[in-house]
Amino acid sequence: MNQQVTAVIVTYNRLALLKESIAAVLNQTVPVANLIVINNHSTAETAAYLTTVQDKRLHAVNLPKNLGGAGGFTLGLQLAFNQTTSDLVWVMDDDTVPKPTALENLLAAANTLQGQFSFLAANVRLTDGRPNNVPETTNNWSTKTAANLIQIQSASFVALLVARPAVENVGLPLPEFFIWFDDIEFTRRLTRFAPAYLALTAQVVHKTKGGREPDILTDDTARLPRYYYYFRNKYYLERTSNGKKGALKETYRDLAKLAQILTQRQPERWQKAGLILRGWLAGKQFHPHVRHIKEK
Repeated sequence: MNQQVTAVIVTYNRLALLKESIAAVLNQTVPVANLIVINNHSTAETAAYLTTVQDKRLHAVNLPKNLGGAGGFTLGLQLAFNQTTSDLVWVMDDDTVPKPTALENLLAAANTLQGQFSFLAANVRLTDGRPNNVPETTNNWSTKTAANLIQIQSASFVALLVARPAVENVGLPLPEFFIWFDDIEFTRRLTRFAPAYLALTAQVVHKTKGGREPDILTDDTARLPRYYYYFRNKYYLERTSNGKKGALKETYRDLAKLAQILTQRQPERWQKAGLILRGWLAGKQFHPHVRHIKEK
């Protein structure tokens, strides 16, 4: 496995944050070989800015429509592995700002593991230093103390270093997810091929708003339609990960959330109730196709 790294940033209408993220990625103490920016049909200002970046490593892909985070990362990984010789791809959202030594420390961890891993997750912190997007550890997780590594079962797409052999084996993320849980589903699949680890010394700042679990009860009205994907994808994830037991548990969770909405007389309660029911029903019949690197 070569240690040439191609970075992938997926962006949608957050130009100020994107500028920070690009600058941080291009100024790592160990340089990336390439940076692919997937512009998910942002306003024209984003595409215009990308033409001004004077660095030959940057390759912008301006999409004619928004594929969601899931579609963006699927395309980014596919391009990175098909169009470069990199065996490692470093993926992140546009609100991720890696510390200058983040990639250096991820690669040090890769060396320690001698390539025997499916992915490495960075140590994600909010702007105030609190942990964020904490990965799901394995049931019998172990700590490689000397290397500051913790074995994990899944992680988010916030500064995730993914190995080519693992993706070749288990396939790409599921673009049909659009948003939410695409990273969890993908990384759980990756760990079936080889172990994965959280690299504690590889720090990144996640400039997300709030840093809390999404909640249909309290979220902005404008964001409500996307909760269809939340409930559909979550049901699918539990159904495929834990079988009938997982599907039943997720059904109970959805019914409990539905009861909260109706009994508390929530604003937009009928819209919220409809989103939960539609998402739950769709999750029962959702059977997306796993694509592979060479597949169109």
